Amino acid sequence: MTNTTPLAGALRRGLLACVAVAALGVSAPAMAQTAANQPVAFSIESQPLETALTSFARTADVQVLFAPELVRGKRANRVSGLMSPSQALVQILAGSGLVATPVGERTFSVSAGGIETSDAAQLDDVIVTAQKREQRIQDVPLAVTVIDGDDAARRGIDSVTGLVDEVPGVSVNYAFGGTNYGLISIRGIGGADDYKPNGNPSVALHIDGVYQTSNAYLGMPLFDLERVEVLKGPQGTLYGRNTTAGVINAITRGPTDVREGGARVEYGSYDYTAFETAFGGPVTERVGVRVAILAEQGGGFMDGAGAGDLAGFRLSVGGVVQNQMPPILDPGRREGFGDKDLVAGRATVAIELAPQTDLTIKLFGSRDRGETRQYDRISAALDTNIANAGENDDPYEFYSAEYPTQDIDIYGLSATLEHELGDNLNLTIVAGAQATTRSVQGNGDGSPYPASRFDADEELSQASLEVRLGDDTGGRFDWIVGGFLVSDEIDFDTRWTSYTARTMYDNLHKQTRDSVAAFGQIDFHVTDRLQLSGGLRYTRDESTFSGRNDDLNPWGISTFTTTFATTNPFIWDREFEDDNVSGRITAKYDVTSNLNVFISAGTGYRAGGFDGTSIFTQAETLPFESETVTAYEAGLRWTTGRLRVSLDAFAYEFEELQATTRLANDTNGRANVGEAETSGIDFAINAVLFETDTQTLDVDLSAAFLDSEIISFSSARVADVLATVGDPLPGAPDVTATLSFNHGLTLSNGWRINSRLGVSHHGEESNRLNAIPGNTAGAYTLVNARVELASTADWAVYAYGRNITDEVYFPELNGASRLVGAPATYGVGLRYAF
Repeated sequence: MTNTTPLAGALRRGLLACVAVAALGVSAPAMAQTAANQPVAFSIESQPLETALTSFARTADVQVLFAPELVRGKRANRVSGLMSPSQALVQILAGSGLVATPVGERTFSVSAGGIETSDAAQLDDVIVTAQKREQRIQDVPLAVTVIDGDDAARRGIDSVTGLVDEVPGVSVNYAFGGTNYGLISIRGIGGADDYKPNGNPSVALHIDGVYQTSNAYLGMPLFDLERVEVLKGPQGTLYGRNTTAGVINAITRGPTDVREGGARVEYGSYDYTAFETAFGGPVTERVGVRVAILAEQGGGFMDGAGAGDLAGFRLSVGGVVQNQMPPILDPGRREGFGDKDLVAGRATVAIELAPQTDLTIKLFGSRDRGETRQYDRISAALDTNIANAGENDDPYEFYSAEYPTQDIDIYGLSATLEHELGDNLNLTIVAGAQATTRSVQGNGDGSPYPASRFDADEELSQASLEVRLGDDTGGRFDWIVGGFLVSDEIDFDTRWTSYTARTMYDNLHKQTRDSVAAFGQIDFHVTDRLQLSGGLRYTRDESTFSGRNDDLNPWGISTFTTTFATTNPFIWDREFEDDNVSGRITAKYDVTSNLNVFISAGTGYRAGGFDGTSIFTQAETLPFESETVTAYEAGLRWTTGRLRVSLDAFAYEFEELQATTRLANDTNGRANVGEAETSGIDFAINAVLFETDTQTLDVDLSAAFLDSEIISFSSARVADVLATVGDPLPGAPDVTATLSFNHGLTLSNGWRINSRLGVSHHGEESNRLNAIPGNTAGAYTLVNARVELASTADWAVYAYGRNITDEVYFPELNGASRLVGAPATYGVGLRYAF
């Protein structure tokens, strides 16, 4: 393994960037800024409501979100005197039929619904930052799904892969590498990505505004969340490179203006235990702190049956048993394999550096020593391959020569500076540095037989900086401009045991990447109803990739050079560079105050790079080209007090599609494989069915319908071309849908029972480019339920069941090997708020 100097270097660069952010905040000039609950001297005359709200926001130094159509033709009441912004806003809106709701420390949302004390059932406003500014979700001309932090906890979402079966259109492939190498896809794009850590994911993951450069960071636990936003479709303007499928934004909680916190303990099936706590608040008038901790243990639902029929096996060459080789060992039987062993923590410090300047610093880390969930194989009656150790029909039992654990550490810090330069002119700077070290083992064949057993050691580090300047007050023009840079370094070494090549060999890789970008977007309110938006982003990418393969030939019978058509050693050193201009234009029209429609056209870009799997020939060392997409979308948003409806249609055309495929020497590698098209429809309905003094019932229904097709396929293998053209893309289920009912009942003693019933459906999907039956996972439907009894003393007990129909399903099929999903699981928990 390489030393840790690259990690330390990247962290040092990132730390310097974070320090620079803080220094800039300290040196910024002071301007008056007040908290939303402190009195302000107002003098606002009666005038059109739209101009009055703008004047109010400027005077109180807060943000007010509203739809222009909503306030058109209404007049504001006169407000004069010393009062809090919330009191002033109530006076301005009195008699207008509108209500203002605080949705952040310094943000109000204006919506229809009568006076604040109305008993009518209302949907809460959902505020998102999908366009890097706060907006109501119905005002965003993008396909966005939001899960707030409390809801994510109730659903058991504690990682990015937990969004699968909770957000329609999102899927995961695990490829050869198993559960530590997940590939997230959105709307059918991403399922054919490279499972190795140097790849360019199609879905851009952002944690607290910091872009995660590698799939390796999908293992970062999600906890103490404010919300998760899933942006579907290419996001080439504001987010840039590697967003051809979409973006996932995870926003964690920070300190509030009061001291508060909470904790929960949980016990579930297969001896699963969890503990989580988060607490914090103001330390001084200008400094707040929040600490969050998560620990998980157990939960393994697989049973290991040892090496089975392959115990003691040695290779034979020409009929001669190779006794110099160690036999396949039998580790014995193991019940409940796949246990978690995870500890994670986060500390957030929020500082008011000056009246108009806020700095938020987050330090985070996680330690994963869990057991690596294994593949099993289909029954020996259906699989005569030598790798089958006597499998039965039980998908929860597997055969293996070992029970591997994983060592995965992720740690880093980020800093966000928000500074008001002047009226309606805001500067935002986000800096981050992080690293991960990973040691994982596995055998993608689901067998004790080491046809391709791997032992991987990986070190990754990254540092990034984004600077944005914007005016987003809802005037005639809203705009944002910015710059972005990220640098990462990846050292990943793999030792393979290959009975196919009768040897053990090392793949030693090192990759560096540097990316810089400049971007801008402007929203022009042509009329009160019509908004035109346009954006551009320029990106420049450079990367280097070097490495070597060494055949160790420990048994003296290696066929390494002939099996893989290579030399020993095999050494390479390559470079890649490319640039791109992506853009998007959008037209949005407010039909009424409750209904708007939009259309858009844009382009997206995924940087080229290098294959990270085993490389044996010069042709495999060459970089693949950048992938581009042309995107067309249209949408509708309809919102009333009790109902929120969104409908989106899309069509995408991909060129130079990047995918992992079979290469000329019969190994798998990443290359440009051709062209593809996807199209479909998403819809979501959120409705309050009824609400009384003691009961509430609401329903959420969402679905994604997808059609994907590989239009052309580049390969020297004619059979592969014929078998692939016309197939759907990997990770592209034709239908995904969720339906949930949420009920609340207040008892006579003030206690409350909250219950949730959720159903999710995941359609058939291919796990490989060649969508043959052995690579196509069948459709499945999961039913989950949860009930909670909340006392009046800030504590609650809850119980849950997941997959309560005990459906057997397979997220991954790879020929005769398969990865099974979790069976029915149940649990109970206690939570306490303070």
